[in-house]
Amino acid sequence: MTRWEDVNARARGLSTHLLSAAEMQLVSRAPDIPTLAAELRRLGFPLSGEGVPPPAELELAVRRWAAASLATLARWAGGRTTALAIIYEDEDRKSLRALLRAALCRAPADARLSGLIPTPTLPERALEELARQVSVAAVVALLQVWNNPYGAALAALARSAEPDLFAIDLALHRTFAARALSAARRGGPELLAFVRESLDLANAVTAVLLAAAGRDVVSKEVFLPGGIRVSIVTFEEAAAAGGPGVAGVRLARAFAPSPLAAAFRDLAADPDRLEDELLRLRVHELQQRGRLSPLGPAPVLWFALRLRACVIDLQRIIWGAALAAPGADHFASLVTAS
Repeated sequence: MTRWEDVNARARGLSTHLLSAAEMQLVSRAPDIPTLAAELRRLGFPLSGEGVPPPAELELAVRRWAAASLATLARWAGGRTTALAIIYEDEDRKSLRALLRAALCRAPADARLSGLIPTPTLPERALEELARQVSVAAVVALLQVWNNPYGAALAALARSAEPDLFAIDLALHRTFAARALSAARRGGPELLAFVRESLDLANAVTAVLLAAAGRDVVSKEVFLPGGIRVSIVTFEEAAAAGGPGVAGVRLARAFAPSPLAAAFRDLAADPDRLEDELLRLRVHELQQRGRLSPLGPAPVLWFALRLRACVIDLQRIIWGAALAAPGADHFASLVTAS
């Protein structure tokens, strides 16, 4: 049985360096980029001490701060890092998805890195090298050279003269789901349950998107196996519900009595906030679970999701300040606001 208590202690220590709701509120009130940069410097983010940095540099500082935290956690976890694919490979999957889409659109290399968080398996230099590639095929070829598992999964799709983004997304998601499940089995039943819940939520969000868009997609193609609460039948019923509100009611029944059900019950009010609300609920749930099961992986997962929430919120604040959006509006929409 995998033991987590030593890593949990380190994760709790790292958690003290995350921004609290009060600190996030203070940062969100910055009226402009110079004020925001001063606040981030005061909080210890890696910014140069001179001049007013552009928004992209502020975002880079946030990415490096998050990457350093994940790297520190990986060093303490040692061999157990492999079991935490739900944390590390999830970031890799998001990065690769963004990079592949940007390569297809021929976006500038610097723009391709926006929002990406380096990990031990795809560090900052690796992401920069992938961002410089001129095509989807070149990105995938480089992944294969590095023996990255996603390179093999995407190889056949990348050979096409006009790569299918939908098929690429499916390959990324399916590869990630299979690897996260396999890795979690080595980390114990609590970690496996968390991964299964993550897959349930991924399927639920996809079903809501399909219900909202009315897309003619074969449900079995996009459904990720491995969850428990959202069966293929539930998924298909929600996807065909005719709107996000009705889909949410069906999915709320699947997640009841979990607190996650509330996010789907209230979906008709603000469907665009679904993923943020799910993240907020999971952070709270993991905090409670860590108190009830302090020797399991909950404290590590709690830290990882709090870090993710901080990064999302800080990116919104940075670009909101760049556009001179009112700070009060920022805070109301932040994951860490409560």
